[in-house]
Amino acid sequence: MSRANVIAVGMIDARFDCIRNGDTSAQLFAETSMAMEMAYALGAIDDGAFTHYKERYNRLYQTQAEAFIADMRGRSAP
Repeated sequence: MSRANVIAVGMIDARFDCIRNGDTSAQLFAETSMAMEMAYALGAIDDGAFTHYKERYNRLYQTQAEAFIADMRGRSAP
């Protein structure tokens, strides 16, 4: 692994750790997406790694959205 790869993977994984630990802010999701895109654009991660991270990101985003919808339904139930 190159130094750029190690740094990029560390930045991306740190953001995923924050999301898994409960920080579900829109800003953190945007930072995570940007970190993945920049790492890929600069060649720090390859196609396979980018696809892997994008799939993880989408699963986490979907889980958060489903939890939000469930919470809203629970609040609006009579």
